Amino acid sequence: MLELAEQTARAGRGDSRCDRGRHASIFVRASGCRYGRMLVVSQSILVTGLPVDLETLRLLEAISRSGSLGRAATSVGISQQAASSRITGAERRLGRTLLVRSRAGSALTEHGLLVCEWGRPVLEAATTFERSLHTLMAGASDALLVAASQTVSEALMPRWMTAAADRVRVRLESGNSDWVVDEVRSGRAHLGFTETPDETDGLATTVLGVDELLVVVSPRHAWASKSEPVTAADLASTPLVSRESGSGTRRTLELALGIDPALMAEPAAQLSSTGAIRAAIAGGVGPGVISSLLVEDDLRAGRLVTVPAAVDLRRPFRAVWSAGLSAGAQDLLAVIAALQHSPDSAPR
Repeated sequence: MLELAEQTARAGRGDSRCDRGRHASIFVRASGCRYGRMLVVSQSILVTGLPVDLETLRLLEAISRSGSLGRAATSVGISQQAASSRITGAERRLGRTLLVRSRAGSALTEHGLLVCEWGRPVLEAATTFERSLHTLMAGASDALLVAASQTVSEALMPRWMTAAADRVRVRLESGNSDWVVDEVRSGRAHLGFTETPDETDGLATTVLGVDELLVVVSPRHAWASKSEPVTAADLASTPLVSRESGSGTRRTLELALGIDPALMAEPAAQLSSTGAIRAAIAGGVGPGVISSLLVEDDLRAGRLVTVPAAVDLRRPFRAVWSAGLSAGAQDLLAVIAALQHSPDSAPR
């Protein structure tokens, strides 16, 4: 064990006699050195007194992904000034430069990349530990904590949960897609389901299906009798009944229109509930863009009318997760995959 620690210490000093690849998951020196103390039991690691703490490791990993100190700071929930201070402190304690700043952005140095590489197993272990603690505090150690976007929660989760009931117990919480990603990143949710076209950097993801958004209006609205499709310009210049910022539905529309959201008309109403949105559209407040899965009954009953659109309003449904999938998460995804291939599956 001491030999392994000494070899790792030499790697930190750039000693060519050490096989860096072999010991990439160990990043502290032997007991008594300024890099901290280490105890190795099998493949687990206990570390104390490190010059780079978990939060700084998370920040370095975020910089590696984004190439920007500002964006990385935002992703870990601190100010850019605090992020810069964290990096400077770690550099001072290590005696190594970790980050190079330029007008084009921020990039990790060779030493910064090494710290990131060595720290990834530690971050994964910390995420698993944090998630386990959240589960314990929730009093539901055998439950799979799932965060799902509103469309998924309303249109798909009931069927999925029922089909998986004999294999996994699910505890579901609902919000918009940005919230889902935050819940998964923080470890408060084991598995997330989103409906946004945006990529989720740093998270594992798989596409489960494709949903189509529809432009819908009240039967009394002028667009109800339109024979020509509404254009991107029409939608951008018309006050719509809209979801809040951070919603996958709203983000899909903004990307489909290809127009700066700041140049779009102010919403006629901004609502966070699907039921409230459907009621506002049916009441004549304005047109809206909503998942086809959520308005089937309204269309059949004549409360809403679809309007043809000259823009592609399809978007993916995704499952997202952080570290390795638990057995419960694997079971749920297997059930969903089977349902998606059944004749009456939705979305397609």
